[in-house]
Formats: sequence, structure tokens, C-alpha cells
Amino acid sequence: MDKKELDTKVEEMAKALLSYCSARTSNHFEAEDLAQEIILEIYKSYDNIRNVDAVYGFMWAVASNVYKKWCKNKAKSKEYEITDNLPETAEPLAEDDSSLYLLRRELTLLSKKYRKAVILYYIENKSCSEISNLLSISESMVKYLLFKSRQILKEGMSMERNYGQQSYNPKGLSLLFWGNGANRYYHLCDSKISQNILFACYNDKLSAEQISLEIGVSLPYMEDKLAELCEYELLKKDGNRYYTNLVIFTRDFSKEVNTKTAQLREKIADILTEAVTKHEKDVRDIGFYGADMGGNSFAWQMVSIILYSSVIEILQSKIKVVYPKDKYGTECFIWGAENDGQTPWESGFGFGVSNVVNSSGDYVQFMDFPVNGDMVHHYYFNRQNLTNVFLDIAKGKTEHFSENDKALAADMVRKGYVISNDEGLFVNAPVLTKEQYDKLKNIFADTAAQIADEAEKMMYTVTKILKNHIPLHLKKLAENMAYLRLFEDAISAPAAILYDRKYLLPYNGNGILPTTYVILN
Repeated sequence: MDKKELDTKVEEMAKALLSYCSARTSNHFEAEDLAQEIILEIYKSYDNIRNVDAVYGFMWAVASNVYKKWCKNKAKSKEYEITDNLPETAEPLAEDDSSLYLLRRELTLLSKKYRKAVILYYIENKSCSEISNLLSISESMVKYLLFKSRQILKEGMSMERNYGQQSYNPKGLSLLFWGNGANRYYHLCDSKISQNILFACYNDKLSAEQISLEIGVSLPYMEDKLAELCEYELLKKDGNRYYTNLVIFTRDFSKEVNTKTAQLREKIADILTEAVTKHEKDVRDIGFYGADMGGNSFAWQMVSIILYSSVIEILQSKIKVVYPKDKYGTECFIWGAENDGQTPWESGFGFGVSNVVNSSGDYVQFMDFPVNGDMVHHYYFNRQNLTNVFLDIAKGKTEHFSENDKALAADMVRKGYVISNDEGLFVNAPVLTKEQYDKLKNIFADTAAQIADEAEKMMYTVTKILKNHIPLHLKKLAENMAYLRLFEDAISAPAAILYDRKYLLPYNGNGILPTTYVILN
């Protein structure tokens, strides 16, 4: 690899490298100094790079090694005497003894198997024989645990511990799911601890002790989260070090994408406005149930149908997205998005998409934008009986309803998803037969194809950016993850632009639902 190629690669990863350093230092000046040291070491060692494909992995390996040396150089040497002789009981330390503070500090970083024995011996003043009974282990094992712990504690008490930036400036992370099965992961990032563990291990492999210092959380409060994240394989272990096993759309990555795809987003919004306005009469003339809906619901419905057809049907088929299987056999993608304390849904223009089907092949499609209120698909997801009742109402087949079916229908009336009047029950959404839906899609076929082309251009831009922001072991996912990022860049963002232009208005609860529609087989 020649120096010119290396210059290009270093320039491409400079922002990600500075972000890496900023997360591990206490101020901007230290971050810049550390970044310069890393870049200098990269140039000194670039002859060792085997090929261009290995360059990013090499750079991050150099970054990790330089950072470790930098930490050692900052550490100040302090000596605290802990002898290796082990009396039957420990002499308690006085509360005003400075070494007690250090001991307590180190105990927060000690793993569970050692910590229990140390607390019982040093803090609760239990004898080795008492500890043996309490922990149901032999006395010789107690003495081994204490001996090993003393070595670990002695080393730790002689070190200056530097808490990481996330200890006082925690990150926010939303966990996102797209797949052909149940989302088992939605609850895993409800905790700030879990969110920040995943961030801490994103660009570097860290031990539990290092994670504890980076996020400012003692090990006893963190161990269950580590185990849970590993169980679901969002976190993996290499020896005693953890690393994050999912792509995170960081704030820096998102800012770069937003800047470089802005014109494409605006273009998609323009295409949508022109097509929906031009073909409004053609669509209404199809004559499906709900074709006479108000102008705002009509705009939302057509925008939703076109974007779904463009990005989720046409483009996904063209690029042949391959779903990986998780440990449960579900075909799905799981990824994270850095946020400012709000989920994408709380910010108004997150995006939820789902459909539910009955045994006849009829289905209801949801394209939920939370700016319009409650996410409708949450109500129906994994509730097949509710879906069956809703679709039977859409077909006008309610004569067989049981008391339970009527109770479900009454609840949907209260939610505004079903209308009840003197003529009976009716769904509060457009209902199209398959033939009518095919006619509608044919009207917008050229529009959908044009938007799919623009979204594909966007995807390649996002792929290139993403490769400069993710760890080496996740780079194989870059193209598929760039496609999933289109849910924001090619669906949510154009809808937000149309909302800002007041072409789309928030749903106020009157009239037909704006982004839910039924297709009857």
C-alpha cells in the first residue's frame, strides 16, 4: 500500500478517530493529542499493512494499542502495603484510613467470585472457616480467592483510576428491529447502563473493569446487564474482554449522512408532491372504500403507499437484502441509533411499519408516524383475534361475532379504529380489494420506480459513510445496514419535509386514519 492511498484512508476515518479519542479523554485538547499520536503511529507502521481491505482493521488496532500506552503513561505510581500473610481474620481498617477508600473503590471493580470473599473477610470481618460455610466452598478455596484478590487489589490500589467521559456524560441509545418475526430485543436498552455498555465497547474491546470505569457504574450494578446483553448476543466476549455486536448509527455518522443526503431527501419529497397531486382524481376514481377521504388523509395515505412500494418492495427486491438469523432462528436485523434522550418516536418522525394477516390472506398495513398520535400497529401486533375481528369488519362480515368479538370491536370503536353507526360497523381506514390495490400501484408505478432509484443512490452514499464509522468486525453488514438507514433517510425524512411544508398536516382524530389501510385478498 502506498502513502497516497494511506493519506486518503486516514482522511476518511479522521472524524471517527477523533470521536473515539474524545470518548476516552477528559477534554478536547487531550483528545486531539491522542489522535495525533495514533495517526503518527499509523504512518510509522503502514508498511505492515498487507492490503487495502485490511487497512481499517489495522488502524483501529493501532488506535487501541496507542490508547493503552497513553493510559499507562498517565498513571501515577502509588504504593500501599498489603502483605501476602493471611491471618484467620482480618484487622478492620479505620473509617478515616485513606486506604479504606481505595479498597472500597477497587471492590467496585472486582468480579463477583472474588468480591464476595473479600467483603466477608475485610469488611464483615468473617473468618476463613465462616466464609467457607457461607459460600459452600472449601477453606483452601477461600484462601485462594483471598490471595488472588489481594494481588488484584494491591495492583489496583497503586493505580490512578480515570473515569471515562460516559461516567458524567452518558449516551442515549434506541434499539431498532426489522425482521420476519417477534421482536425479543425491545426491552434490552430500557436501561442507561445497558445503552452505555454497548457504546463503551463499540470501537474497543474492554474488560468488565474498564467498562465500569468508562461508564462510571460499579460492577455489582452492571454484571446482570452484561450477562443479559451477552445472552441476546448484542455483546460478545473475546477472552475476558467484551465487544459490541451490533451496528450503532452514532450522532457523528448521522450528521454526516444528513448533510450528504439532504438534496436527495428534498428530491424525493418533490417527486411525491407532484405525483400525489397529479393523480388524485385517478386514484379516487378507482372507487375503493374510503376513496372519498379528506385531502389530508389522502395525502398521508398515498405518500405512505408510494414510499412502502419504493423502498420496502422495489428496492429491497432489487438489492436482494439477506436477513441474518438470530440465535432463536428469526430472520432479522437489530441495530442501535444514538439519540439525545429521546427515542426516534418521541422526536415525532420516527417510523413504524408492520402488517398483520388473517388466514384468508387479507391484511392490514401500518405505516405509523408518531406525529399523528398513537402507533396503531402496537395495538394489533401479536393479537391475532383482534386482527381477525378488524378484517371481518372491513369485509362486512360481522353476523357471526361472539360476545368476545363484540367486546373487541367496541374497544376498537373507542380507539377510533372502527366506526359504529346505524348501518353497522366499519373500519376507519381505506379498504381495497387486491384488484383495486393493483390499479392504485399501477398509477404510481413510475413514481415508485423513480423514488427507488433515488433511494438506491442514497444507500450507496450511506454505505460509504458507514464504513468509516463502524468497527472492522461489523463492516460486512454495512450495505444492509445502509439500506435499513433508508427508513429514516428515504421514508421518515421526506415525510418530515412534507410536514414542514404543510403538505402533510397532523391527524387530529377526525376523518379516516392517515397511514393505515386494508387489502382484501
